[in-house]
Amino acid sequence: MNSLESHAERNRVLEQLNVEFREQWKFGSNALVGWRPVEGGIDYIVVPALAVFSSAQKHRRVVNGGRMMGRRTFAEVAELLETKPRHFSYGVPPAAPAPVSPADINTIFIRYTITQTRNRAVFLHDIAGFSLFSPEEQAAQLSTLEYSLNIAEEKIADFGTAVDLARSTTGDGYYAWNRIKGEDADVNVFCVLMVALAHQALQQRKITNRQIPTIRTVFGTGSHYSYHQNNRVSAVGSDYIVGEITINLARLINHAQPNQILISGLKNGNAEGSGGTKMLDFFDHAAAILEGFTDIEMGELTISRISTYLTGEQKDDGSYAVRELNITDKHGMNHTAYNAKVNIFLSDDEPIFLGLQDEDASHQNT
Repeated sequence: MNSLESHAERNRVLEQLNVEFREQWKFGSNALVGWRPVEGGIDYIVVPALAVFSSAQKHRRVVNGGRMMGRRTFAEVAELLETKPRHFSYGVPPAAPAPVSPADINTIFIRYTITQTRNRAVFLHDIAGFSLFSPEEQAAQLSTLEYSLNIAEEKIADFGTAVDLARSTTGDGYYAWNRIKGEDADVNVFCVLMVALAHQALQQRKITNRQIPTIRTVFGTGSHYSYHQNNRVSAVGSDYIVGEITINLARLINHAQPNQILISGLKNGNAEGSGGTKMLDFFDHAAAILEGFTDIEMGELTISRISTYLTGEQKDDGSYAVRELNITDKHGMNHTAYNAKVNIFLSDDEPIFLGLQDEDASHQNT
């Protein structure tokens, strides 16, 4: 089989895989859980979506880790879920090599799964006073906000940084996260946020009308579930996340003031007090990495560097402490957060200072 024939065979199998997975998915009532390679094809597990959530704590691989499983893990998960695995045949001779790679299969398979990420950085952009604007102004503001995210992702990628920004709309803003996992990826999405804030600030200098939004921002890390919303006629859709981190950010954004940047103290599902220390370490590390992104061209202007810090009271020795904000939401739940400032230094213009001063944020302790 020549390369052209191999490519055609690969596409045929991937199309058939997608058709079968989509049929088993049943418009979202079911979820695919895991798969393993076998001779001539794959075996895979599919169960009602609600069974995934009810069994998630009984075996970590139900929702955590890669969806390709070893023989033993695959058997354990199938037994736990009380289901018989299904088989998909490649339709090739027994001695023939597999026409698709594990990566190919995962690309299709993941569209129909529900998975959990134990820790990931996410930020929430929220347009202040959104409901007070006309529909045309609302659309313009959301478009402008997304434009800044796109520009920031591109600028960070120009430095050779691994970032694949996903976002989902909240109606008056966006959740955004890096599809790539790991602490380095979390630092990268932090840097995307800071560059996006810088781009928005430059836009406000040029355009003073109501098309440029005034935003509130919360950044944090935590766990979440992921799923993919597929369209009716294809597997092309959108990524969505929901869980500990999105709930935390949503609660904090309700207490954020216009132009404020809050950093959540939530970390790894721990009590927020201990999580706060980890977030402070993360913030210091990410802020140092951010300083390395220099001479970022933004149209006619060049950002020489961006620095960010957490605010607090000045101590006797002249240094500054970091103020911990203790916020109680409308449900009586307590949250820890920190107020951030961002300084944007331009090569040929005056610097721009973003965020609230400590005295303006300190009253948020409730």
